[in-house]
Amino acid sequence: MKMKTINHFALLILLSFSVVVTYAYKPSNFDKIQLKHKCENELSSSFRDLAGTPSCDKLKRIENQENQPTIPVKIEK
Repeated sequence: MKMKTINHFALLILLSFSVVVTYAYKPSNFDKIQLKHKCENELSSSFRDLAGTPSCDKLKRIENQENQPTIPVKIEK
């Protein structure tokens, strides 16, 4: 019984840590440079129509998130 409790506790800690790490991830400049190069390659690829441009989409998503205000601003008229 004691081993089962320890396993549940360890699993809970691991799950909590993974959730925190997932939401705390902020792409670095290196990640953005890599995505930019991949995007350029995908745009010039002959398979662009079949495969799309996932790197460009991800780069746009990151740029949009960075441009979002962290605190919602209420504009009164």
